[in-house]
Amino acid sequence: MEGVIENNKNSSGGSGKKKFLAIVCSLFLLYWMGDAFLTSYYSHFFIENGLTSTQQSILLGMIPFSLFIGCLALSPLAKSSRRALRMFQICAGIEAGLAIGFSFCNSFWSLLPMTFLLGFFNGAPFAFIEGYVAPRAKAFGIQYSSVRVFGTIGYVVALLFGYFVLSYLPLRDCYYFGAGLYLVGLGISFFLSTKEHVSQNESKDKKPIDFKKFFSKTLIIFLISQLFLYGAFIAMTYIIPIRLKELGMPDAEYSLVRGAGMAAEVVMMLLIPLFAKKFKRFKTPILIASFLCLISSCFGIFISNTYALGYGSLILAGFGKAFLFAYLALFLQDIVGAEALPEAMTFNTALTNLSTAVLNLVSSAIYVNFGFPAFFGTLAGLETIGIVLIFIIRPRGEEPAAE
Repeated sequence: MEGVIENNKNSSGGSGKKKFLAIVCSLFLLYWMGDAFLTSYYSHFFIENGLTSTQQSILLGMIPFSLFIGCLALSPLAKSSRRALRMFQICAGIEAGLAIGFSFCNSFWSLLPMTFLLGFFNGAPFAFIEGYVAPRAKAFGIQYSSVRVFGTIGYVVALLFGYFVLSYLPLRDCYYFGAGLYLVGLGISFFLSTKEHVSQNESKDKKPIDFKKFFSKTLIIFLISQLFLYGAFIAMTYIIPIRLKELGMPDAEYSLVRGAGMAAEVVMMLLIPLFAKKFKRFKTPILIASFLCLISSCFGIFISNTYALGYGSLILAGFGKAFLFAYLALFLQDIVGAEALPEAMTFNTALTNLSTAVLNLVSSAIYVNFGFPAFFGTLAGLETIGIVLIFIIRPRGEEPAAE
């Protein structure tokens, strides 16, 4: 199960490219399906177990905080694409077991440690595998969005199936489906090459990352922008199910609403390659993603109709995430280079989740005392700051007047 990708100039064509696409697309589809069953219903699971709003906020804050700790702790272990792949496999196996354990929890005190452990191993695998795949897709001449879209398709399929699961089966059964799909994705990953990706411009003898150069001024601005922008946006995705539940939306209906948002993401990712050549720099699609995410959060300020809020906000969020998933790794690669991408992706994920953790922890204090519009307004303000910071980022090779 070795050697799917031959890392030389002739590997961009022929069977190597087809095998790479088949394996990676299958992996993204199935592993992301597993994650949809695991992470889409956190809020509903907490409500089902009778937790108070304060306990829900603590656990919802625990999730991104543990994601932050996990990514920060595991990031140094992904200093090469080979290690990134191996770390993905280790985390995937652990996460499958934790998903099953999580399903047996039915109190705040049992959920507290399990939520931390589940979050610890949940964030890094996605950064690891995307950091592994993005440079290889580029070397094969593959538009990354055409690969990444299969992850979103996996979410759509799982959420649509989740509608029937939640209509006829207990919510905890979703975690069994998630664990099984994680294990299938783990098995598929062993067919990927463990050879290092080496382009004509990279040395075969990989040198340790120079952290003084790694943490450049540009990268620091980028990380701060992500902390404000996508930390707030992800917090919105955690809290909007609570808002919709308060407005009377059943769990099964929420699965359809979120599925519609994911379907919008799939459609946009399929359309992106049609006009991708018009983006001379990757900052433009990142800004498009940012504005769409901002508008999505603003729906929570002004819209109180259950279905208008649910469908409107999550469909716009889907459009924004399509651009984000298609171009974030490429934009970050322009800042830090291909060799440092896996570690930079993981570090970025860690900081974003730290921001989300803080916002989730204070969420109930804001929406209980001041209302949900005030909470979503706070998120929109933070996202605006993040967008302003993106405007001043200049990746390597970009001329001062390029944008």
